[in-house]
Amino acid sequence: MRLAPIAAILLAASSAAAQRAATVRGRVVDKQTRKPVAGATVMIGGELLATDDDGRFSLATGTGVVDIEVSAPWLVASKRRVMVTADVDVELEVEESKEVSGERIEIVDTAPAPPGVSTLDARTGRALVGGDVAGRVRDMPGAARPPAGSADVIIWGAAPRDTRTFVDGVPVPQLYHLGGYRAAVGNDLVGDIRLSPAAFGPDRGRAIGGAIDIRLADPETLPRVRAHLDVLDASASTRFTLGRVALAAALRRSHLGEAVGVLADPRELAPNVPLPRWTDGQLVARTKLADDLVATGWIIGSLDELARTLVSDDPATETTQRIDQRMVRAQVTLRRERADGYDSGTLWIGRDRGDDDLRVGLIPASQRSASWVGGLRGIQQKRLGGGAGVLLGIDLDGESTQYRRTGSLTIPAREGDPRIFGQPPGDDVAADRWYATTVDAAGYGIVDLRRGRVTASLGARLDGWMLGASRLTPRVGTTPGIGSQVILVSGDPRASVEVRLSDELTARADGGRYHQARAAADASAVFGTPDLGLEQAWHAIASATWRRRPFSVEVAGYARWLDDLVARDLSVTPRFAHALTQGGTGEVAGVQVTARAASWRNLTGWLSYSLSRSTRKDAEAAPERLFDHDQTHGLIAVAAWMRDAWTVGGRVRASTGAPRTGVAGAFFDSRSGRYQPIRGAHNGERLPAFFAADLRAERRFDVRNQARGYVYLEVQNLSGRANAEEIIYSADFAQKAYLTSLPLLAIGGVRIER
Repeated sequence: MRLAPIAAILLAASSAAAQRAATVRGRVVDKQTRKPVAGATVMIGGELLATDDDGRFSLATGTGVVDIEVSAPWLVASKRRVMVTADVDVELEVEESKEVSGERIEIVDTAPAPPGVSTLDARTGRALVGGDVAGRVRDMPGAARPPAGSADVIIWGAAPRDTRTFVDGVPVPQLYHLGGYRAAVGNDLVGDIRLSPAAFGPDRGRAIGGAIDIRLADPETLPRVRAHLDVLDASASTRFTLGRVALAAALRRSHLGEAVGVLADPRELAPNVPLPRWTDGQLVARTKLADDLVATGWIIGSLDELARTLVSDDPATETTQRIDQRMVRAQVTLRRERADGYDSGTLWIGRDRGDDDLRVGLIPASQRSASWVGGLRGIQQKRLGGGAGVLLGIDLDGESTQYRRTGSLTIPAREGDPRIFGQPPGDDVAADRWYATTVDAAGYGIVDLRRGRVTASLGARLDGWMLGASRLTPRVGTTPGIGSQVILVSGDPRASVEVRLSDELTARADGGRYHQARAAADASAVFGTPDLGLEQAWHAIASATWRRRPFSVEVAGYARWLDDLVARDLSVTPRFAHALTQGGTGEVAGVQVTARAASWRNLTGWLSYSLSRSTRKDAEAAPERLFDHDQTHGLIAVAAWMRDAWTVGGRVRASTGAPRTGVAGAFFDSRSGRYQPIRGAHNGERLPAFFAADLRAERRFDVRNQARGYVYLEVQNLSGRANAEEIIYSADFAQKAYLTSLPLLAIGGVRIER
């Protein structure tokens, strides 16, 4: 165990933020006419957002005493203080101002906001470039730009698998559909999203990277009917009631391939960008069983398909790929409010299936998986008085997966595998089928303390793990199958301390320890190692935040220390049934500066710059290398200007190119009849820097005060820059060029709401 991260955590105040999911929903109305007020700025606990066309707002925030402030240049500022112990509904009355007010309202005694955390409400998300609310996670501060056509989410130097996505507390396998064009959780029923890039609280587990929380909206707050159509896909949603039950349903289906086929041959675009097909649907229900008891439930699902061929003059390198992915989740939650807190219980279940068939020349590779997942969560929260509170919870997750895999040991490539784009795989073909189980039973507790200008959250999570695999050794003849079962216990302290230096300036320290189980796909006796255990990480963040309505500026320094990472065995002849090891380590360090504005002269947005370095070692004696997705510099600027019937959104992204392993030379392989590359330093080169500017304009039309129509046009990559996504080589590896992403792209669409 390393002393450096432990010392850093203790100096930072022990370990990470204990923020529970509590939603503040509200409506802003004119005091005289009772009509909804749209476009007003709402500040909740330091978070800024704007009311929608119906005067509504909704935000997932931490528990505690918060001030809800409503302001706008044409309004008299209004403020209401509430105690947030659970979901709360409020209505705020405002009056029109005779003149622009210079009044300053100070926010005091608010629940602390963790450093680096970003929250985005549905209305603002639809106004931004892309228009897909949950899909805007990649535009949030802390998120690195992934390769074009990828569904990966890379947060503060963490591998995509290390960050978990939750929908109302229920884990889902991935945030995006294949290709990364849309989020797999439907746009129409999303309430808001919250990104915690590191040091999240004890109520989230099984992740050593970040946490993404998506909250589905209350059905009663959604439009009665909504329909949407653009170049990418079409969607429709509706809400209705059955007795005392409020329901909302949504369905979305893509037609990207058909739309592109009108203008170009999809086969020519296949090397540059995948053209998948996707479908997703959601059904949400909410009812009040008693004055203090609410039941909610939902079912969500997604289907993805991709078929493409990368044509090559050399038949040995021609690649065909077919992918089929399916996911479904269902959950039910009971929540009882008490005078001094609340009790909550959630039961969930799900099914995942995945088929991936790849053929490079005559060399096949395929993987098929089928998983049953499920779990339960229980939470009890109680206020103790004197600014103190306590929360206790249990969290049970279980997964049972059946796998079938054939092909080369190095396909698909793992993070850290030196690889040259277009190089044919080796002709070593193996096969295996196995079962893997992962069970995590956890209990956690959090104590909140507040005294004067200091707020602290001290928590811990205790996990008991059972990791199983069906075989310890490969199938050889009639060798009996002897399985593997590993039982482990991990304890993770997490805490945060915030000091309010002045009414506008706060300083905060967060940190903690985190664990996650090995991937079930790595438990093969042929392609992996059956008895792999837990990966772990320490997180530490130090930050300072300045807030003055409607602006905020945050500076955060962060670090991660990663241990026991699963990596490929670097030996020429790995041990029997041990193709993978757990000797990998890593370090991440960076600084992020973020400035935000909400409804400043009708403008809402943020500007964020990050400077970071993420490195890995695949074994103790191995040299240090750059993480495959390391980006030294990252800049993201996002804004939406909303006034009357017009909404204009813009986005500018710039980042350092991703690391790549270059080619130092080549030799002719007489056995295969092809040239083979001689690799240079591992991740010793970088792709050219990325830059893109995008613009979106939307116009609203009212139809007889009964419905609203929206027409929008979005132009991506305004500069037409040919951004490099990969290095490609000639057959003899003597010449190289770049595979580029799409140039300027225009997308138009319409939306109708009633």
